[in-house]
Amino acid sequence: MTAPRVIVSRRAFCGLLLSTTILVVACAAGRSKLTTTITRGVKIETITSPINPLATGAARLVVSRHLETTPPEHAPVIAIPNREAFSVIVQLRDFASHKLWRDGRLVHAGGHVQQAVAITRLTEDWRCQHLSAFDNVRFLITRLALDEFTYDSGQKRIGHFDCAPGAVDPVIYHLAQALIPLLGQPGDKHDFMFDHISLALFAHIAGVYGKASQDWLRQKGRLAPWQEQRAKDFMLENLAKGASLELIARECGLSRAHFARNFKNTTGTSACAWLQTMRIHKARELLCANQQTLTEIALECGFTDQSHFSRVFKTLTGTSPGYWQRTHGRGNSPAAPDDPWLPVQPEPSHGPRAG
Repeated sequence: MTAPRVIVSRRAFCGLLLSTTILVVACAAGRSKLTTTITRGVKIETITSPINPLATGAARLVVSRHLETTPPEHAPVIAIPNREAFSVIVQLRDFASHKLWRDGRLVHAGGHVQQAVAITRLTEDWRCQHLSAFDNVRFLITRLALDEFTYDSGQKRIGHFDCAPGAVDPVIYHLAQALIPLLGQPGDKHDFMFDHISLALFAHIAGVYGKASQDWLRQKGRLAPWQEQRAKDFMLENLAKGASLELIARECGLSRAHFARNFKNTTGTSACAWLQTMRIHKARELLCANQQTLTEIALECGFTDQSHFSRVFKTLTGTSPGYWQRTHGRGNSPAAPDDPWLPVQPEPSHGPRAG
């Protein structure tokens, strides 16, 4: 493994950092990196996408959540570093007041409502000043990553995004909400889900704000039988440690975008959903065997910890892992993978709390 690449960011985009902070981005392909910083009362959790070893030495996408509950009495005006990238910011709650300058001219003074989105091109000179508490998620999309996406999907290169000031976008808001749990989970087990969400984000902003055609999403390309089998085998082989969407796509000789679309066209479900089903199926087998703790089962099935495992298990089956284990016990065989959910009795609300 090559040495980590150290990126020093000074007062990053829209106050991403209010003082010098070192972000260490892992250089191994297919591994995301989580960093958490608290600077002058602003809590920042950041996750970077897996690096594309074939194209660039930098991450495709950096996602960070910024939370400030007590703004400083004299808020500084923050210079946003220039770079070949776009910033997409979505507000998780109402943001009462801030100011924004572009090329020395004040372009916004006021607030933003929950779900409001702002897209800026960071090759321009931007400065901002936060005058109230805020909570938002920020996506930093490199120019190279955007060009790679449009090339893979057969689109023209996007020069700019046309996003009206204060535009409300529930899609980006909910994508951000889906990523928030990942920010608190370091390691590479979430690379696959992170890849899927980033592709959805790219497709949405390219179509809505970049005026790109969405016809490629409706194309009916399918995986060849060998590609489908190889993809499923590869995911099952890497169930515990996880694998990025890019690595799986490469096994099939496809780009991320084409693999994701063709897998869904072939199987009727996304690769992410299929993998989650297989993880729960294996978990039920291990629960029925009753030979391991819930934490051990969680890690063996590719979940970050027992809490993550329990949340997903209950969401997909309607019951907790502990209740499933008690009611099915040793020797009970779960359903086949193509019919993954056994009918179960609802977990009694008055019963003992299960893990």
